[in-house]
Amino acid sequence: MSDESFNWQEFLGRWQEEWVPRAEHEGDGDGGPGAVRLGRPGADEAVITAAEKRLGKRLPPSYRQFLAASDGWRVEQTAGVYQLGGIADIDWSRDPYRLTEVYEENLGDDPSEQEVLLAGMWKRSLRLEIDSDMTLALLDPGDRDEHGEWPLYIYKGWSGEYPDRYPSFRAYMEAMYRSFHGDRVGRPDFENATTRAQDARVKEARLLALRGRYEEALPLL
Repeated sequence: MSDESFNWQEFLGRWQEEWVPRAEHEGDGDGGPGAVRLGRPGADEAVITAAEKRLGKRLPPSYRQFLAASDGWRVEQTAGVYQLGGIADIDWSRDPYRLTEVYEENLGDDPSEQEVLLAGMWKRSLRLEIDSDMTLALLDPGDRDEHGEWPLYIYKGWSGEYPDRYPSFRAYMEAMYRSFHGDRVGRPDFENATTRAQDARVKEARLLALRGRYEEALPLL
């Protein structure tokens, strides 16, 4: 899916606003006591281009556009990754934990294409996180799609499990935004524009289902 129509400023602004509701910091220019700034000012095109020259590759579209909107981001702590670095922080992973050997040993005699890609990912990937719970955030340039997107892998070193794969940086960030809401859904005082819109969709779907219009109701859910 092309990322050209996605509005990163709007998406990240909504995430920030819902993290620290406006009522908590109105009238306070720095966000108020205890307010958390999730992002930073976006990186200039010249800075992004210079980083690509340093890395030797053009960054994938959704990650590139994210950096232009916010040069780094604080991710929900329960997600394993606490902080995504900015353009000055990112660099090639080079497999510091020698995971390539582990995954190559487990390939077997007839590995799938995805298994081969995963085994080679550790050395060629771009490492994004700068603070985490023994968790790596890795963009793999060796598996780009037709839009130039690289998949993003989240590897929780303490879990002993395969990494979670997201088809793009945007897909990962949207998943973390949903996780942010999921962690708060049980709180009676947690309400914002996103939760109200979701509630309205569920209400509409319920009415459609009661009228027997199930095919129209399913997309809303």
